Amino acid sequence: MRNPIGMIRRSQQLRSHLKAPRERLPGGSRRWIRSSMDWLVAEFGRDVLLRPIALPSDLIPDGYDGSVAAATELCGRIDAWMDLRPGQCGLSFELDGVRRPVNGLVVKEQSGRWIRTNGKNQILLVPALAADPVALIATYAHEAGHELLLGSGRISLVRRPDHESLTDLLTVFYGLGIFTANAAYERRPRPNGRGKQPLARGYLRESALSEALAHYAKLRGERHPDWDRYLDPPVRRGLRNQLVVLHR
Repeated sequence: MRNPIGMIRRSQQLRSHLKAPRERLPGGSRRWIRSSMDWLVAEFGRDVLLRPIALPSDLIPDGYDGSVAAATELCGRIDAWMDLRPGQCGLSFELDGVRRPVNGLVVKEQSGRWIRTNGKNQILLVPALAADPVALIATYAHEAGHELLLGSGRISLVRRPDHESLTDLLTVFYGLGIFTANAAYERRPRPNGRGKQPLARGYLRESALSEALAHYAKLRGERHPDWDRYLDPPVRRGLRNQLVVLHR
């Protein structure tokens, strides 16, 4: 017989694992977020930090139809939001994403890739992202972040082994944190139609993104940010709890 209590416990452990940072953050999440955000301010300027945060209505047009053409146009909006030149990176929706199941549950999916080339650097995305504009924005912003950090030579893989987490944080710094946070964890229907399975995206994940958004709000002087209503409930609760801690 199956042990229902054990199954629930394993499910809770897996969920906690998928919501925790994917890689170790040097010095702990709070210290790492503070020092990394200070570095981003010094590197890109405080004016970027103080820009209005991106809301869904700012980027996702009415009547978005999930086509590759619509998705390409949306990626162009993200380029402008993140100060990339139009067409600075080549874009393709031909990435063959890889899902890695653990105990029958999907825990990882490669949705995007940034590739350095001798000519124009490339961003590859899985075709399915076109149908999910929130996940598309989160994924494309992360890959565009690689262009700003690695492509520009601001960091190197050797000097910043935490570059993937830093790239997630850059999306928060550029005001796209709502999308990064809301796309970090979801439950999808299983292929066989029986129940749902969890899917985690990104590197900071929900727990660290709650801290990152709280620190972002504090640096902007927002004690009770009105944009938190656009966050998924778990991230919104985490953000509010972290703001209480930061303002003690």
